[in-house]
Amino acid sequence: MSSKLKVIVFGLIISITIAACSNAGQQTSSSGQVDGITANSITIGGLASLTGPLTADFAPTFDGVSAYVDQINSQGGVWGRKINFAYKLDDGSDPSQDVDQARNLVTEFKVFAIVGVATPSFEAAGYLSNNGIPTFGMAINPGWSPSKNMFGVGGSYVNFTGAQNEVAYLAEMTHSTKVAVLSYNIAESSQGCTGAIAGLKKYGIDVVYTDLGIPAPAVDLSADVANIANKGANMVVSCMDLSGNLLLSQQIHQQGLHVIQYWYDGYDPSSLNNPTDAQLMNSVYFSLQNAPFSAGVQDPKAYPGMATYLADMAKYFPSELPSEASLDGFASAYLFVNGLKMAGRDLTRTKLVNAINSISSFTAGGILAPVDWRIAHTSSGSIDCQSFVQVENGQFVNRFGSDGSLFTCFNTTLKNPKTVKTVNNVIGLPGAYATK
Repeated sequence: MSSKLKVIVFGLIISITIAACSNAGQQTSSSGQVDGITANSITIGGLASLTGPLTADFAPTFDGVSAYVDQINSQGGVWGRKINFAYKLDDGSDPSQDVDQARNLVTEFKVFAIVGVATPSFEAAGYLSNNGIPTFGMAINPGWSPSKNMFGVGGSYVNFTGAQNEVAYLAEMTHSTKVAVLSYNIAESSQGCTGAIAGLKKYGIDVVYTDLGIPAPAVDLSADVANIANKGANMVVSCMDLSGNLLLSQQIHQQGLHVIQYWYDGYDPSSLNNPTDAQLMNSVYFSLQNAPFSAGVQDPKAYPGMATYLADMAKYFPSELPSEASLDGFASAYLFVNGLKMAGRDLTRTKLVNAINSISSFTAGGILAPVDWRIAHTSSGSIDCQSFVQVENGQFVNRFGSDGSLFTCFNTTLKNPKTVKTVNNVIGLPGAYATK
């Protein structure tokens, strides 16, 4: 199962705010293998939702790309070429504009690759796939798979409803025996919680109450909280967005309940800026596809990519707090540059794609758990790794981890398991004893 839990929240944005449109005619054209390449430069572009709903969840992606590119250019570039991040296009959170802007990048601006895709409706995926354009970004839509030229952060395979081992693991670690699960009445939200329910039931954990039909945005959850209390739940899983989660926590406190809360949305330093919100988030758990931001400060040797991300963002965007959006952009650029180095000076799009698809363990310098790009377009593999954090006194604090790493890894192929088994000795796992 894909570890990109934010897929539910971003899918929710599509359903609430964007009228659905059909996947516009994706016509294959004969794109140039060396478009955007000169003797001393490589021109790339990006595609993100800079306007529209919740742009803060998408727009910082470009800053993450820029920060890494600027750092690489300051070192002389790759094979004598500087990277020119010349075109940063806005799709306005509109599916049809998404396709149009992708075509502009390819046919008008003739970029070599698209590095930094961050949009809730990636309607352009088919067009870019059919034209073989190396594409890097947030894999929050099924369109990233199975094309070999589409590189989502953490892997391109997306499975909304697969059993989620991390939810069951958290229940076991917090001794939660009765779980309530809440989501909006929107497919991407409810499907995410369907995966949570599947994971809990896989390990025999009692799901005592579900409401997968909450109207979005949430305005009153008091009835749900009353039902949670009546059913004796001691853990609540929420697949709602941050505003819905804050309302949930507020009404849990108002009714005097003491339950473990696990949210899909809300891991962002800016979420804790408001003291009232920080108090409502106290003790809440999150799981992440990447290492926590704190890893780059606490153990920069084990997580050098995260340390570099924090340093580059502080240098090039000093007024901007770290965010998962800019981190995704940074990791996308990291993979792109890694592929350029492997492909060699005689560069083509095909050589870049083939080079990346030969990588068996990519972590972006410890930002991610290992991604095997030989299979990551069609599968998440047999091992799923997550990092866990919990809010404590207005800060995100690392929790759990195994084998010396902040990541906790699970075997996803076990049949009829009685308890959640963690996996040690994962090759290339950032921070693990075996990699030091």
